[in-house]
Amino acid sequence: MYAAVGSMLPYMPLYYRSLGFSLAEVGSILALGALVGLLASPVWGALSDRLRGSPRVLLGATATALAGTAILASFSQPFWVAAGAAVLGAGISGLSPIIDARALETAGANREGFGPLRAWGSLSYIVAVLGTGIAVDEFGLRVVFAILSVMLVATGIVGLALTPAASERPFQTASRPLRDAGRLFGPRGLGLFLVGAFLTWLGMSAVLTYTPIRFTELGAGASIVGLGGAIAAAIEVPLMLRYPALSERFGADRLLIAGSVLTAARGVVAAFATDPTMLLAASIFGGLGFALFFIGGVTYVSRHVPPELAATAQGIFQGVGNSLAQVTAAAVGGTVAALAGVAGLFALAAIIGFVAAAIIAVAIRRTAAAPVPVPADRRLDTA
Repeated sequence: MYAAVGSMLPYMPLYYRSLGFSLAEVGSILALGALVGLLASPVWGALSDRLRGSPRVLLGATATALAGTAILASFSQPFWVAAGAAVLGAGISGLSPIIDARALETAGANREGFGPLRAWGSLSYIVAVLGTGIAVDEFGLRVVFAILSVMLVATGIVGLALTPAASERPFQTASRPLRDAGRLFGPRGLGLFLVGAFLTWLGMSAVLTYTPIRFTELGAGASIVGLGGAIAAAIEVPLMLRYPALSERFGADRLLIAGSVLTAARGVVAAFATDPTMLLAASIFGGLGFALFFIGGVTYVSRHVPPELAATAQGIFQGVGNSLAQVTAAAVGGTVAALAGVAGLFALAAIIGFVAAAIIAVAIRRTAAAPVPVPADRRLDTA
């Protein structure tokens, strides 16, 4: 899955620009895909929970993403590009909540063990983003779709073996997973944390989305764009592998807040970057921040929801926190970049990131003082 993301994420803005779309239009296309993902991610997660983690749901999401890839590879007219982006967003948004839920079950009661498992995703991302950058320089941007298709097919094949752990989910399903999980993210539960997560992802997404374009403005090629993504992922790997030890020493909540601060720091460095080398240096902060925030956020949510809502809760967290942030960053970011330049957009992203870190700190303190309630009327179906 993360090889698929690595072959796509840094290069789609460049592909849309190569078709002649303006910065604002590129932002609108990216926003459309993320908006569809926002709606689809919790639905895929709920369907997975309702069907007790059946791998067929993951296969359906993979097939949907492949259909979107085929549309984008076959057509260049604006309508079909928008349609392909929407279908791709609908499919690929369903992969992470399901895979993360299975990984959290594998980690067991010690949720911090999710970090070392997730490190393999960053390793594959490094290989894919570097390899795709080299391939793009050699064969052109359309090679992205061939690599993405191969990685999605592999995800579907391997995903057929992913089933929920029986000891973690003993034949239980939530009767209405979206409703039940949604209540956990209410104002008295994880709602404030979700706001902070959204703002953190917003600042992060604004920088990630427009960094490839900023690289081209500074005269860098596709291989340098890939190198920037690889540097960030390479920083993530050792942090994820050592996350259980770091959590034990510093506390998972402190690491989560630190991750939000570091993503904001990336925006600061990127805003002042005047050459590709300095922009590459910003990737170091991005890797540190993403590793701590993503692992911390996934485990934080998992500790506050029951097992039968695992995939649904991750779908809400990543759908609202990540996909909604991508929608906003892509749609609004294009306009801001057109008015203030990409560097000005990065500066705004940094400010948003620091505000987000403060909100997350308050949210963590609130949930620590008053544990998140499990809906009292949640009805379980038992086999």
